[in-house]
Amino acid sequence: MNPDLRELIEELRTDLEADQPASLSWAQIDAGAPDARIPADVPEPVRDLLAVADGILAGAFDLAGTAHIAYRQAMLADLPAFTGVGAAPAAWYFLGTLMEEPVLLRRDTGAVWWFPQTSGDPYYAREEFEELMPNLEYFLAYYVFGPGYADVGFEDDEWWGFLDEHDLTTVPGEGDEDEEGGA
Repeated sequence: MNPDLRELIEELRTDLEADQPASLSWAQIDAGAPDARIPADVPEPVRDLLAVADGILAGAFDLAGTAHIAYRQAMLADLPAFTGVGAAPAAWYFLGTLMEEPVLLRRDTGAVWWFPQTSGDPYYAREEFEELMPNLEYFLAYYVFGPGYADVGFEDDEWWGFLDEHDLTTVPGEGDEDEEGGA
């Protein structure tokens, strides 16, 4: 994991802990897990994350910690047939949920996959399953801890407000024209 993302997660955890118990219902970033507690078959990018945060509740996201790995991995076999995941569960890692819908990581590429929220149907009835981000770091930086949260979560929940307080809701460079008096 890149040092900037690691530092950001640690800073946000510290700020959330300072606001407990008020923040516990909508966000919690657990301390990192010792290496011995992380199973050997966990993909390297997830191992890096678990070493920094052994579970993350961030608004609409719930990224599983080490205590839930076996349970979540067992759920892979029950995913809809149209995904192909159940036929080859060893190729996937159950990363967590977004609004209680599975978010997976492909073990061979490290890409993060999801069920796009294109309708009000439950994920298993939408027959849409696609790559959301090419790797875990981009996913975390943009969707969990950044401006993309508004696209997949809730733009008016406590997590979004927390991200906004930490100046994490705008894409770097966005709005520069206005600040410089542009067109």
